[in-house]
Amino acid sequence: MSTILLPTKTEIPSGFTDNVERTRFYDAFRNNLLKKVTILRAPAGYGKTTLLLQWLKNSGQQAAWFSIDSTDNDPTRFWTYVLHAVARTCQTDVDQVLIPLLKSPDETTSDFFIESFIHEISLSGIPFSIVLDDYHLIENGIIHRMMTKFVELSPSHVHVYLTSRTDLPLPIARWRVNQWVTEFNEPQLRFTLQEAREFYVIKNLSIPSQKTLELLMEQTEGWIAGLQLASLAIPHDHIEQLNQDSRSFIDEFLIQEILSPLPLLTQVFLIRTSLLNVLEPELCNQLTERTDSYKLLETLESMGFFIVRLQSSNPVFRYHHLFAEALQAEFRKRFTSKQVITIVEETASLLHEKGDVISAIELALKYECYELASDWIVQHLVHLFVSGQTTTFMRWMHHLRSNNFSVPHEMLVMGVLTSMSTGEISVTQSLMVELEIREKTEHWMVQEEHAAIASIYEFVRAFVIISTGGDLQVAKEIIQRQMINGAVPSRWDDVHMKYNIFEYKLLRTALGSKGKMPSMEEGGELAELFRNTSYQTSSVTAFIYGNSAESLYERNLIEYAKQELEVALQQGHQLNDPGLFIPMYLLKAKIYLSEGKLTSAQAMLTQVKNMVTEKHWITCIRIMQAYCSILSGDSRNAELELNATKTKQPFWELVYTRFLLMKQQPEEALTILIQTKTKALQDSQIATLVEATILESLCHNRLGNPETALKVLHEAIQFGAPYYYIRTFLDEAELQPLLNRYLTRLQQNGQSEQSISSHYLQHLQPVTSTSDLKYQALTPREQEVFSLLADGITNREIAEQLKLTEGTVRVYLSSIYQKLEVTSRSKAILLKYK
Repeated sequence: MSTILLPTKTEIPSGFTDNVERTRFYDAFRNNLLKKVTILRAPAGYGKTTLLLQWLKNSGQQAAWFSIDSTDNDPTRFWTYVLHAVARTCQTDVDQVLIPLLKSPDETTSDFFIESFIHEISLSGIPFSIVLDDYHLIENGIIHRMMTKFVELSPSHVHVYLTSRTDLPLPIARWRVNQWVTEFNEPQLRFTLQEAREFYVIKNLSIPSQKTLELLMEQTEGWIAGLQLASLAIPHDHIEQLNQDSRSFIDEFLIQEILSPLPLLTQVFLIRTSLLNVLEPELCNQLTERTDSYKLLETLESMGFFIVRLQSSNPVFRYHHLFAEALQAEFRKRFTSKQVITIVEETASLLHEKGDVISAIELALKYECYELASDWIVQHLVHLFVSGQTTTFMRWMHHLRSNNFSVPHEMLVMGVLTSMSTGEISVTQSLMVELEIREKTEHWMVQEEHAAIASIYEFVRAFVIISTGGDLQVAKEIIQRQMINGAVPSRWDDVHMKYNIFEYKLLRTALGSKGKMPSMEEGGELAELFRNTSYQTSSVTAFIYGNSAESLYERNLIEYAKQELEVALQQGHQLNDPGLFIPMYLLKAKIYLSEGKLTSAQAMLTQVKNMVTEKHWITCIRIMQAYCSILSGDSRNAELELNATKTKQPFWELVYTRFLLMKQQPEEALTILIQTKTKALQDSQIATLVEATILESLCHNRLGNPETALKVLHEAIQFGAPYYYIRTFLDEAELQPLLNRYLTRLQQNGQSEQSISSHYLQHLQPVTSTSDLKYQALTPREQEVFSLLADGITNREIAEQLKLTEGTVRVYLSSIYQKLEVTSRSKAILLKYK
């Protein structure tokens, strides 16, 4: 599969030169330009597209045009076209900057994409319009949600035009209340009597008598396509049939009065080519075995047929929707079922050979050529994933399944992976049930030809169990079994799944459980499974190392976090995946800062900026640089970096609130934090929720509300305690007096929050030099490990007794040494018997 972009879809149609100029609309368009969106809504044949073309030409507006068809019901494909159109219109690189963000189906990524898109187009301030023609063909709910956000947040110099045959699933009522929308509906778009007269003059047709014209206008109710149909029908025998309330006769009228009088070969040409969304003369020649397709299309266009020229420089056409639908209905009537399938397969194959794979598969599915469609889907499955068109893939797979077609196993497995990554658990479970049933009946997993995809499925199944909070032991057994069997070579080996598209922390991703860290024991055991195996260099292993590093740092196990971090960095670079290595550099900067090495952190971040070209990753690095500047007291550089990277993402907002606190503006900081916290609650983003609530507590303290500050701090501790968040509290130097006051009050009042572990609370206070207090700071499991250590037994023996892996024991020992402030086993044992 080559490119997913068809240039004709973002070319502004040339339109007809002999159309009635509808100047009566121009003032309305002009007077409402400051609103966010204009909607032209009416059935086919009311001149919506033509009217927009006339207005744009008259006003001289820059317009990014996107002609939508049914294949565009994929967020990646839809927004790629929008970006391409905007980039060409505004002569910017917005498409290159943002397209990488479209390769993830995750809902959070779609929000980030829209916010980033709005930020990019806000920079220039140059007025332009975005035209989405035939938006009614979009049925994808994610696209509607993204479009809603785009319209509502778009800057004032951007205006959106939507044309549609039907009501749209967008919050138009809310837009009306906010005076954001201008609407032109069917009654407004009808021809007036004067426009009807102009129509006949422009078309060089004899003007009907006043009575006939009035009858025509009455019967058509100003329906422009109806007038055009009547003008093509000689004489006007069917005027009385053109009733606005009854369109069932339209196909018959088009066929009998327009198609049938044409030469038979021309009829065949029109019917055969009606299967194409875009009429390229050379492709039409191949399909119809002609050599004069361009000349024929040009002649039909000049005769006033329902044909639209899309490009003047490189002649490309399409049929008006009404005409195409009538021709396709006639196609089914004129040919037998067997002939229809043969013609469809031939047409789809030509599209496939030409590289228009999406249209080829869509055509095959529409005419129930399921075997052909399935073969092509499987053939291009890797590309669909690499290019981020997983929504299209899932739609196709659901279509096949709903028509009782036996979907190939590889397709089902990739469906499980996709639905899991988007959080559609019910879909995931449905696909897994089908795979398990087919395993019982077909035994497909033990067949040699399915060995590779069966191996992938086992790993996917394990991660489904982990991500849905299932039995970790079952997941471990699956992974261990796969490790013993070894990796099976497949075409997916060179496809590095993008587990992180834009998040500055791996813990914030869906696979990172949005900050819901597993227990240290569980996380350590999972990570240990992937060490020193054939899977060590895979992207999932790199992700696990990185996720482990962030978790260990958060639990204040800094030395062990450093080890994991370096492995994650190395593998992230080997995979050339900024989504894996940039979060590690940001973590490394945090570690430097925790050690008081501010200069090292700043120098490293400056160097890292040269490692990437993607704007969103450079932005992440600059936000961290602003954070460093705030800690060093450099408000000038902090402000410069924050102004240059302004975004609605939580990373920027959290750093910016620290800047506002630095500038003694706690009220302004509190306003932002409430919004950040609310969004984090909606998204179940625990890491952001804990950090935002801590900063909220500091704001209240600054405002002279210590009791409120303590209450909010308690809330932050409640959020963080179940997942052992520690460093987020300790890294906030200003928080320590408030935190000590909170812990002291608990001790003085003899209170112990039942929902908060006392061992967790001990981790939030500074470690004292008293041996007993140091020992008390250990968790129950660490105390257990320490007791066995003091007995002088080896790591392996400790692991066997406690049913842990040696790797997990090493993690516990690292934590124990750090808390006891010792550097070796012998010193720890000496401390035990002091």
